Amino acid sequence: MSVTLFFALYCLEAGLFFLIVPWTRLWTLNPLLHSNLTVSMLAGNAFVRGFVSGFGLVHILIGVKDIIRISLARRGGSREG
Repeated sequence: MSVTLFFALYCLEAGLFFLIVPWTRLWTLNPLLHSNLTVSMLAGNAFVRGFVSGFGLVHILIGVKDIIRISLARRGGSREG
């Protein structure tokens, strides 16, 4: 169960990162994203930023789903025991 909990927490943390970072200065001033002209053009595109944020939202939903599943399993197990 602890592996599942750590996975859920990872999904929440990664999801928040991917949801927020594309819209911050960390994204716009990152030298790795601006080292290549093609990558720089993609990184500056609002659709790419939205895609990365959507990827983060999916991670958050997976994390919340796993935490709810763990919570329900613990409640169900405590009633039987």
